[in-house]
Amino acid sequence: MLDDFEEEQLIAHKILLNSVKNNKLSHAYLIETNGYPKSFDFAVSFAKYILCPHNYSNQKKCENCHQCETIDKNEFLELKIIDPDGQWIKKSQLEELQQEFSKKSIIGNKKVYIINKAEKLNISSSNSLLKFLEEPEENIIAILLTENKNQLLSTIISRCQNITLKKKNNLNALSTFEKISYILNDNETDINNYILEENNKIKLEKIIDFIEYYEENHENTIIYINKLWHDYFKERDEIYNSFTIMLYFYKDLLNDKLNKKIKIFNENIELIKKINQKNDINSLINKINVIMDLREKIKFNVNNNILMDKLIIELERCENYDRNNGSNI
Repeated sequence: MLDDFEEEQLIAHKILLNSVKNNKLSHAYLIETNGYPKSFDFAVSFAKYILCPHNYSNQKKCENCHQCETIDKNEFLELKIIDPDGQWIKKSQLEELQQEFSKKSIIGNKKVYIINKAEKLNISSSNSLLKFLEEPEENIIAILLTENKNQLLSTIISRCQNITLKKKNNLNALSTFEKISYILNDNETDINNYILEENNKIKLEKIIDFIEYYEENHENTIIYINKLWHDYFKERDEIYNSFTIMLYFYKDLLNDKLNKKIKIFNENIELIKKINQKNDINSLINKINVIMDLREKIKFNVNNNILMDKLIIELERCENYDRNNGSNI
């Protein structure tokens, strides 16, 4: 399923996941594989996600349903996969596709076709595909896979949402700041200006400093909140992003507590271990929920002073709840 690729293809996974969740599916996606060895499996997993009546992206939720099994066997009628016939993808293959997809759907209301090795389109098949893309029919989605998109007609490229996959294990070499930049810019396939601004590296450090200070000093953090927070975070967008970063930090705390892999803040392992000595699983879950709830309120122009006071008070309630109940999971 699509979530299987979250770690290796963080940004592509997030873009595609959000396109379905937010009901903003493009009629065509051009995926440049960039040598990624599981690119075809990635495309099929995205097709499954689109076609799934429940929009499941997780294998545990899906539980190997009959529809997914049919897709894996290439027997699902609403999914068509086109591979090169010999050296090229031929016009007749595109004409056959259009004829098949002109029929009413048997299952569901969407149809997906995957063109594997799209750089193998010849002139005739390229023009045939272009007509299909120029007059897209509702609920028909194209996924084009190519090692080099520059071998395709520029008119085809311009009519697709372009996605570039990262090479295998490349994400593991990224810094914490680069990973955070990918997360905060989930509508971009490349790192944009956020990562180029040195000031944002300082802000990332200040967010981590705030978490460390709170976890050490608890309610006393309110006394120094101006110095710790308000001097650095003023605009609504940057406050929202800061809460997102805070959320990912606490998720990594929980990952470590559950003996899972730390996904983002690998450079802060010592701090994570230190904080986790004072937290149990239940308190971390409660804190994550608090941060998520308050992050939603930022969308409604909440006062920053009130917001941060509320955050500290609510986090402290998580601490007091666990101490009073002696709960450990």
